[in-house]
Amino acid sequence: MPTRPKLGVSACLLGQKVRHNGEHAEARNLTESWSRHLDLVGVCPEVGIGMTTPRATTRLVKRDGRIHLLDSNNNTDLSQDMIDYAELQSDALTKAGICGFVFKSGSASCGLERIKVTEEGQIEASNDGTGLFALVFTTLNPHIPVIEEVSLSDPLQAEHFLARVEFFSLWLEEARGGWTANKIAQFHDSNKLFFISRSPNAKRNLGRLIAQAFDRGDHPENVAFEYMAAAQKSLNVLTKPGPIAHAMERVLGRISPSLSGDERQELLGVINEYRRGLQPRSAPLTLLRTHVRNCGMDNETHARFITPTPLRLDLLANV
Repeated sequence: MPTRPKLGVSACLLGQKVRHNGEHAEARNLTESWSRHLDLVGVCPEVGIGMTTPRATTRLVKRDGRIHLLDSNNNTDLSQDMIDYAELQSDALTKAGICGFVFKSGSASCGLERIKVTEEGQIEASNDGTGLFALVFTTLNPHIPVIEEVSLSDPLQAEHFLARVEFFSLWLEEARGGWTANKIAQFHDSNKLFFISRSPNAKRNLGRLIAQAFDRGDHPENVAFEYMAAAQKSLNVLTKPGPIAHAMERVLGRISPSLSGDERQELLGVINEYRRGLQPRSAPLTLLRTHVRNCGMDNETHARFITPTPLRLDLLANV
């Protein structure tokens, strides 16, 4: 049985009182719901580099074309300490097998976007920065999905992130024992419906990536990493009902010979209602999963398309 996916999480979001003011910023959807299906690993970069709690806030300053992390109280430059810590922590987290990271928004250490950056000597700040820890982590790990906690309040974004996490978790499972050309090809094939539903062009583009890499004679481990980084990049854009409904119809076509006429019409009708926004995604997926099981076609390709964790968390009832 696959292990529970692990998520790195900014520690304050897990209720740990590590913020600059000595408080937390608990995200209850993580601590009360997601924690039942995922292993959450808390990380506080500022405490990690030895800052106390409570402490002064940190800020980003652009100096000589480079971004620096400063202590707002005394302007101590914390940049190199944070970079060193981020590199070590990124290595530790990847070795621990994390499959995604939930970052604290608005943080000069952890925010993924829209962080204030002040040009040295200037008063006004731009809002186009990334927290320094988050910047190092995402640069070193382009293959690991990330999100800010504020985005988790949107069921569509939360579901899509979780689907990417599950996809990465399965990739880690397959990686045990090492990658071969055959394993990479099989992994890609088993996720074809997943790609058709999430990023329609990805199936073809990733297949071409695999073929070209092996034509060059690349090592399978390098091909597997390049594959996952490209796959996650293709999954950055939120999915739409059209491609998902199309993937559902592909599954319906495969099980159709085992269904009665009424069952086929019922399922097709629910899929069309989802496509038109009249039904949540959970309605056709739940019905489809039932028929797939009853028809004895509960294979890996279908299981990857009907991702289980978002269903268990009831996210699909709202998308």
